[in-house]
Amino acid sequence: MPSTKDLRRRIKSVRSTRQITKAMELVAAAKMRKTQIQALATRTYTRLVREMIKSLRGKADFRLHRLLKSPGEVRSIAVILLTSNRGLIGGFNNNLVSTALNYVKSEQGKSIEFITIGKKGTNAVHKRGFTLAAEFEKRDAASGASDILPLARLVTDDFVGGRYDRVVLVYMEFLSTLRQETRVLELLPLSEKVEQGAMWEDEPQQLETTDFLFEPSADLVLEKLLPRVVEINLYQALLETNASEHSARMVAMKNASDAASDLIRDLTLDYNQIRQAGITKEISEIVAGQLALKD
Repeated sequence: MPSTKDLRRRIKSVRSTRQITKAMELVAAAKMRKTQIQALATRTYTRLVREMIKSLRGKADFRLHRLLKSPGEVRSIAVILLTSNRGLIGGFNNNLVSTALNYVKSEQGKSIEFITIGKKGTNAVHKRGFTLAAEFEKRDAASGASDILPLARLVTDDFVGGRYDRVVLVYMEFLSTLRQETRVLELLPLSEKVEQGAMWEDEPQQLETTDFLFEPSADLVLEKLLPRVVEINLYQALLETNASEHSARMVAMKNASDAASDLIRDLTLDYNQIRQAGITKEISEIVAGQLALKD
């Protein structure tokens, strides 16, 4: 049985840990609110672009545009994996990596290359021996769509150049503070999915009656718009993953703080019981001594 000194030391240690997890919880909560606002606000813009693509149907020849063309046989695939840079986040990164690996297993026989955003994803790819074509720095909060432009240009050029027949995106979709789900989005070729709401299909469509006038021509507008769709989908996925990351970290740190509080309560109870037993023993010895003197 531990002594009261050992219990006091453990209680002090757990309290110190609880202070750290509580501070991390508050930091994650502040970042979570900012990233949630970004992710939710950008969804409206994403839906607007999708509505513009819908309006181009029948006005532009979709068969002429390279980003819409699907190769006859898929031989090479690029998997863009979004993860976090740090841990202490529950099963967030493991779920993303597992989803990516399950997709790779479903595409056996094809050449697979990974492109990562986030150190945890990069480490996972290296550990499992997959080809890492490129890695990009991940920030806790995206400063703007420009953060994703180098990646968008890389995969677009490689797809058009024939290096990849398909580009898929593995990310975490933000549903609520307590709920996030992994998603696999076929980023390229865009094909019919570009106008069908491949991301966030449960969002209400409020722009269906919008009638667009395209100048100088619908085909030219479509040619300029399609690369933007790739950029927008990548940027939105980054925002969703950031919001999910900070939400998951806040919940994980809250659970850790609550567990520390429970442990402190149990240790304090043990300490009081041992201390009470010691006091009772001392009183019994004093009483026994007094009785012995009387005899």
